[in-house]
Amino acid sequence: MAYEKGDNIWTHPSVIAMEALSHLEDSLTIAKMAATDKTSDFSTKANGWKVGDSVSFRTHGEYEVDEFATTISTQSIGTSTRPMKIEKHFDISVEVGAREYSLDLDSFVEQVIQPATYKLAEKVDTYIGTKILEAAGAYYSTGLFETAADIALARKNATIQQLAMNRFCLVDLDTEATLLGQTWFNQNNSRGGDGESTLRNAEMGRVMGMDFFSSIAFPTESGDYTVGTFVGTTNNSSATKNLIGDSVLTVNNVTQSALTLVEGDRLYISGVRRPLKVATAVGNTNATVSIVLVDPITEIIPNDTTVTVLASGTNVQHHGVIMDDRSLAVAFPLLDLPEDRVAATASNNGVSIRIVKGYDLSSKKTTMSMDLLCGAFALDPRRMTLVGDKSSS
Repeated sequence: MAYEKGDNIWTHPSVIAMEALSHLEDSLTIAKMAATDKTSDFSTKANGWKVGDSVSFRTHGEYEVDEFATTISTQSIGTSTRPMKIEKHFDISVEVGAREYSLDLDSFVEQVIQPATYKLAEKVDTYIGTKILEAAGAYYSTGLFETAADIALARKNATIQQLAMNRFCLVDLDTEATLLGQTWFNQNNSRGGDGESTLRNAEMGRVMGMDFFSSIAFPTESGDYTVGTFVGTTNNSSATKNLIGDSVLTVNNVTQSALTLVEGDRLYISGVRRPLKVATAVGNTNATVSIVLVDPITEIIPNDTTVTVLASGTNVQHHGVIMDDRSLAVAFPLLDLPEDRVAATASNNGVSIRIVKGYDLSSKKTTMSMDLLCGAFALDPRRMTLVGDKSSS
């Protein structure tokens, strides 16, 4: 039976769930930039999902193109897998009294559903935002986004990492203030008709081929991160070193005074598009070193080519990221419905939420819970470029 104005809303829990889902989706920012189709197994049906469940996803490798002469040169299929775990079960439970029972749907949505889902969305975005720091790429400057030229350089850096044409630039509130204070960023005539509309609606809009967003949920870090120093060359001395899928990079000809790699450093290899991220710190040891990587090698590594570390020896602080909709992935698995409660679930565009109302014997109160499961991971950290300020160490 369809809900009609004047009906008791508690006889239509599915309507409440759909209203909650609608407001939740509208309030999400970072989640909207993530892929949900990669995680559809989680959200097509309730199947006892819980915190700790995980699914692995395969990422593609890179191949080298040869010019055919007389014979072909075969290459092995180099791929790697990345796991995504359901890590969060967020809940908001409120006491429902006689007053709430008497509210119509519009009033109940305004007074209960809307503020509660806003808080849920903020919590979800904050959680998903932590995965941004897993980015493999990075761009640092001494005056981040203070000029159009600086944004152009950041965009170039991200483009090299083979982003899709539909790309986002997400920044924290400090960088948003910097951008909105720039005349060139705010001029309608530099944006065209679409720019005029976005400015009128208080949105940051699209500039230099990127949709700009800001979020209070952008991940914060405690203090500056001091980058290590490194100069060396790749060492593919055997057929089993520096291959696609390897989690160790072998480097030699290392300058002794320049060997202080820090966890999180980004290594740039001449002739390779994407940087590699260091997993374990390396001290001043010897001229040949095996560097443990956060993510496996996904491109063909040339032999005897230069390896350096980005922003060598400086202090850096991250304030934003450039990525596309295949950089992050997020899942909202459907929760099971309890048999002894008034309950409903709603799901759309990969986002789901559950509504449960029941009498609690321990507290002698009627409560309504809105809860959801959430899992997120860096689907392809190679497609994310962190942007930040740098200063002398």
